[in-house]
Amino acid sequence: MSCGYRKYRFPIIVAANNRGFDLSLANGQPIIQIGTDQGLLSAPVPRAHVVLAPGERADVIIDFSALRGAQLSLNSDAQAVLQFRIADHEVTDTSSVPARLREVLKLRPATAVKTRRMTLTEHDDRAGEPVAMTLNEAHWHDAVTETPTLNSTEIWEFLNLTDDVHPIHLHLVRFQLLNRQNFYGSEYLRSRKTVLTGPPVPPEPHETGWKDTIQVYPGSITRIIVRFEGYTGRYLWHCHILEHEANEMMRPFEALPPSGSI
Repeated sequence: MSCGYRKYRFPIIVAANNRGFDLSLANGQPIIQIGTDQGLLSAPVPRAHVVLAPGERADVIIDFSALRGAQLSLNSDAQAVLQFRIADHEVTDTSSVPARLREVLKLRPATAVKTRRMTLTEHDDRAGEPVAMTLNEAHWHDAVTETPTLNSTEIWEFLNLTDDVHPIHLHLVRFQLLNRQNFYGSEYLRSRKTVLTGPPVPPEPHETGWKDTIQVYPGSITRIIVRFEGYTGRYLWHCHILEHEANEMMRPFEALPPSGSI
């Protein structure tokens, strides 16, 4: 695409069915991330690599001001996915990236009325080939087990017992990442005991904003804090890899009215 030699803002969404992207600029220049799935970060985050899974979004700025007349590739895993062709004609750019963007009010774990623990599991056949992937070892048509109350806050813990990174997406809500923590998946499968193998790791700066899709890493517990607002009714939570959600990695949850309401 053609660009002037100035700063440009790009909203990025990964709409691939199962491919993630590790985005970087061929010249090593940082990409400045200013937003996530659900809005602006509190401050810009320069990143050498912007790693996004299916369903995730990023709001970024690329500065071409020092690249008059040049060509620059945006790569994913060293493979070019887009080429920028920077114009050579005179351009005036008086814009700047603010040091502060928008305050992100943190949800406090102490306000959570419930903590739910959910497993991500792969089921293989006798040949070791995956035949189904489930959330909480339940199928789509099974009874609803997640029933948060509207205007309440909950903590959801995702235990990834598979070898894949799963981008887990919740409908209706936005949430914040609390932390990730490694554990022994094999011990959990054997005894249902959670044996932790390291301390909780707080979010990276680019994950401190509002999210609705989060990468859940293998062998980790990913904890999010969610405020259920909006409307009562039945909604979805699922892996955003199309082949996984179409193969049982999708479950309903139901937002119930607050106690005493009609």
